[in-house]
Amino acid sequence: MLKKQKENYLIFTDLDGTLLDHETYSFDDAKEMLSYLKLNDIPLIIITSKTKHEILKLREKLELKQPFIVENGAGIFIPFENDFKQINLGKTYLEVLDFFNIYKKEYELKGFFDMSIQEVALLTDLSLSDAKLAKKRDFCEPFIIKDESRITELKDLALKKGFDIVKGGRFYHLISKGQDKAKALLELRKIYEKENNTKYKTIALGDGANDITMLQCADISVLIKKFDNTFINFEKKDLIKTEGIGPKGWNEALKGTLCK
Repeated sequence: MLKKQKENYLIFTDLDGTLLDHETYSFDDAKEMLSYLKLNDIPLIIITSKTKHEILKLREKLELKQPFIVENGAGIFIPFENDFKQINLGKTYLEVLDFFNIYKKEYELKGFFDMSIQEVALLTDLSLSDAKLAKKRDFCEPFIIKDESRITELKDLALKKGFDIVKGGRFYHLISKGQDKAKALLELRKIYEKENNTKYKTIALGDGANDITMLQCADISVLIKKFDNTFINFEKKDLIKTEGIGPKGWNEALKGTLCK
C-alpha cells in the first residue's frame, strides 16, 4: 500500500519522452502513480509543446480535469463551467508565422504550417488524426532546419524581434521572447494559491531543453532519462535524475518523492 504524502503539491509534467513514451506515446508504465495522484487528489498539470486540441484528446485518456499549459508556456487553459478560461502568455500564431516566413527561405526552415498532415505524422510518428490536431496551433511554430549550425544565428535574430527559439524532443520551436514553461508554472501556482488560500510545493518533470526553465524554478525537479539512455545537460542542487526512461522514470521519481 502506498503511503499518502503530507505536503500540498502541484505536479507539472512534460509529455513526450516524460509521461509519454518517446516512440509509442504510451503512458502504461506511469499508471501506478497516475492512479495514486487521482486517489489522493493531487493536481497533475500538463505543461507541453503540444496544442490545446492535442491535450483535450489526451486529457480524456488520462482522465484529467486540471488546468493545462500548451505550446511551451504560451497559453494556460483553466476549466470553467463547460469551457475554459484562457490566459495568453505569448504572441499569436499569426505574429509568429509573420517572422517565420521572412526567414524560412534564407535559413532553409520548414514548419508545421507548411507541412502536410502526412509529413507531420511521418516526423512525429503520430496517427494522421493526431497529426491534424498538432497542426491546429495558437501560439508557436515547431520547425526543422537544414543546417543546425545556423540555429544560434537565427535565435539571435529572433530575440531582436521579440521572439525566441527553444529545442524540444523532435523539433525547434519559434516562441515569444520571455515565454517559457517556468513563467506559466509560476502563474498557475499563484492562481491555485489564491483560489485555495494555501501554499503549494511544485514538482516538475521533464526530459528536454525546453523543460530547463521549469526545472530551475520548481521546488522539486525531476530530470527524466531520455529514450537514448542519456540526459540533457542540466544540473541543479538536489536534482532527481531517474534510472528509468520516460514514463518508467516518471513513475519511479514520483513514487520515491511522494510515497517515502
